[in-house]
Amino acid sequence: MELPSGKSTTNRNKEIYKSLKSKDITVENIIDDIKNIIENNEDPSTKINDLVNGVEDKIEKNNAVDREEIKKMILKHPFFKHPNHYYIRLITIMKYLKKRGIDVRSKDIDLLVDEIIQTIPGVTKVKEDRYSLKK
Repeated sequence: MELPSGKSTTNRNKEIYKSLKSKDITVENIIDDIKNIIENNEDPSTKINDLVNGVEDKIEKNNAVDREEIKKMILKHPFFKHPNHYYIRLITIMKYLKKRGIDVRSKDIDLLVDEIIQTIPGVTKVKEDRYSLKK
């Protein structure tokens, strides 16, 4: 797809990603970029849309979660080291992960942790948010 300015969409996206790589994503930087786009272009809507998409991609990459790292942390929890006849709740594991530095405010992190817990050998789901471990 050719744009009126003669640049293809991939070249334009590369320019925007290049400008994003050189800066941290802060509100001030994004506002400055938007002001520059509005001042320098007759039809800034496509460039602003590309800028927003680039910022979203960069934020998603920064918030990526390593499943193996979380699984190792969960296995270090005292319940999994020394299981007993009682169950453990998901919220207890989430609090433990929060203390260990995992951002539990991320989108759907509880579902991810639930999947990881269920992949641990010997773990059975007792109720909606409770797990039991048989060794």
